[in-house]
Amino acid sequence: MSKELSFYEFTQLPEEEQYELVFSSGEFIDSSVKGEVKYVLYKLYSFFVEVAYNSYDNKIINMSTFMNSQK
Repeated sequence: MSKELSFYEFTQLPEEEQYELVFSSGEFIDSSVKGEVKYVLYKLYSFFVEVAYNSYDNKIINMSTFMNSQK
């Protein structure tokens, strides 16, 4: 996908397409581990996506999308 998507357009995509965009076009920002969960933060276009993995079997358990609250 060559055009920049808005936050709303991204959230309306099927989950599989969202993951594909995050992993192919997202900019890795940081990661952290809390208990059994590893959180990885990506910047994608003008918003952020956090992907949560079960750190033992490396399976995605959740994805959260949000805008930056500070300007």
